[in-house]
Amino acid sequence: MAGWINSTQQQRDHNGQRNICAADGQPGTDADPLVKTTDGYRVHLSDTTDPANGFYGQQQVS
Repeated sequence: MAGWINSTQQQRDHNGQRNICAADGQPGTDADPLVKTTDGYRVHLSDTTDPANGFYGQQQVS
């Protein structure tokens, strides 16, 4: 999972929350994995593909 993450997400990663969505606090799954947003957070893929979500269209492109 290459790409940029911000310092807050780095702290979350180091505190054991690497696979926990920054938006809803739920773990990533095979069906809905976590991706990085353009502002460096890890959120569910569905958060970036749902037009009703505030993260819509904000997935980092590798």
